[in-house]
Amino acid sequence: MIAEISVVPVTSGESLSKYVARAIKVIEESGKRYELSSMGTAVEVDDYTELGALLEKINDALISMGVKRVYMVVKIDFRVRGGSIEQKKTSVMEKLEKFGIS
Repeated sequence: MIAEISVVPVTSGESLSKYVARAIKVIEESGKRYELSSMGTAVEVDDYTELGALLEKINDALISMGVKRVYMVVKIDFRVRGGSIEQKKTSVMEKLEKFGIS
């Protein structure tokens, strides 16, 4: 299962990078494969229970930094046969090559 997580700590500042970095550290410590993008982070997890535990750890880490409110957006791609971030990207790239786009 792949989940894309966007974490937005509700703070009075404009820059959120230190909070995003802390969230990434939590994901890194989980040992799960992930990929950071400018608008969120895709992470491969085994199931919904594992995802919930990861989200809770991210939330707790931000609260420990003094954040009083955390807003998260989570998109989930669940497939019975599984799948990975890399497989999804490879599939799209193959289609682009088929159309002469690289």
